[in-house]
Amino acid sequence: MTSTNPGVNPGAQVEVAALRISDADRNGTLRRLHNAVALGLIDIDEFEERSGAVSLARLHSELAALVEDLPGPGAIVTTATDRVELRGVLGSLKRQGEWVVPTRLALVRRMGSIDLDLTKARFAGPIVVIELDVKFGSVDIRLPEGASASIDDVEVIVGSARDHRKDAPADGSPHVILTGRSVCGSIDIRGPRRAVMNRFRRG
Repeated sequence: MTSTNPGVNPGAQVEVAALRISDADRNGTLRRLHNAVALGLIDIDEFEERSGAVSLARLHSELAALVEDLPGPGAIVTTATDRVELRGVLGSLKRQGEWVVPTRLALVRRMGSIDLDLTKARFAGPIVVIELDVKFGSVDIRLPEGASASIDDVEVIVGSARDHRKDAPADGSPHVILTGRSVCGSIDIRGPRRAVMNRFRRG
């Protein structure tokens, strides 16, 4: 049943609910699901179930049913440690060693590279959402053993987004969700570096 708001024509709401949806509508719903994961409102299993239903939805009413119990698109995290934004123009940005990865990490870069080594990092939560706003640059993310990643919600315009790991887990810990946009650049996900001695060890 479609709910009604004061001052809004109920007939108009029913007409909108019956309209077919676009890719932009699906992406907006996925972003709300990502927000819900970062806020701890749903777990990764429920996220995967709902996001799968997003791709099958055809009408606005079907999308609305998937997020009707979640905060709106403008919902934000409540503490400073939940979200960190890193901005820059030209040059390179590198993070490695034992650093704390927030539940939401926004990367805004113009004409430069981003190199994030998470293999020794400490995570604020089991799920990390990385928001990308990158133009004419590259993003290289190195994940610890057992971590999983999703790049399905990244919009790539002239470039590539690839997970280079073999047999990467679908539901690991931590789980890293990449979203946002990359224009004229590359996004590469890799596993831990192998020790030099192990490469040449035999038997």
